[in-house]
Amino acid sequence: MGKFGDRLRREREMRGITLDEISESTKISRRHLESLEKEEFDNLPGKVFAKGFVRAYARYLGISEDQAAADYALANPEPVIAEEKFPLEIHEKPNRQLNPKKSQLPLVLAMAALVGVLIGYGVWAKSRARQQETPEKVSAAAKDDGVSSAPAPAPTPQVEVKPVAEAKPVSEETRVSAATSEPQPASPVTVEKKAAEKPQARNFFVVVKAKEDSWVSLTVDGRKSSFVLPTDRQRLVWAGSKIIVNTRNAGGIDISFNGRPLGSIGNENEPRTLTFTTAGLVQ
Repeated sequence: MGKFGDRLRREREMRGITLDEISESTKISRRHLESLEKEEFDNLPGKVFAKGFVRAYARYLGISEDQAAADYALANPEPVIAEEKFPLEIHEKPNRQLNPKKSQLPLVLAMAALVGVLIGYGVWAKSRARQQETPEKVSAAAKDDGVSSAPAPAPTPQVEVKPVAEAKPVSEETRVSAATSEPQPASPVTVEKKAAEKPQARNFFVVVKAKEDSWVSLTVDGRKSSFVLPTDRQRLVWAGSKIIVNTRNAGGIDISFNGRPLGSIGNENEPRTLTFTTAGLVQ
């Protein structure tokens, strides 16, 4: 095992993290993680994927991603490929026998494309001419009937005039029914529902702050996540019913419930598991 793989393994073991935990969080298979630590780079899918694996591995451990990527590049340098030169022979005079008959295919394709463009333009011009003729015909028919001497759009006046001529008086029952069936605005109800539902989903919160690099696992309403919290960094989580905090370095973190610090929860490198509900710390 080389220096690159040995360093990754030592950093992981110092933090008490298993390959299965990294695999579950980063979605990288355990087989590929083992290949990184053993420097069996041929078993990895490719350079680009391998660099991504290295950065994800380093991010989970809380070490420098750039340094890990640089160490990987030194451990697995890209092969140098010799430049291949293509032998080119230049003739003083062109050899006419190499192309005895010039191909006419490009000219034929160009002509076919031009014909297609002309046909398409012709169809479009005819369609537009028909659309322009329709208002003129309607206007001319209106003049012949003596309806109006001024041109007007055909569809709109016809639709508006006919209902006025054929309209019947609206009964009192119809008016009452229309007023009763008028839809009510839904926006205030929706906003009120969302405002009422939000406190049920976010009833309390817990803040975990690291005094030194510490491994922490959080289970929030059944959803679990594990990570290394760097020094002076903190994580705030909301929950509706339960938050479980699991750490392997109780002396390295501070915990507060709804803004109230709990004080010391243990000694350095001491594992602790704390359970919080809406009532506070229960374990």
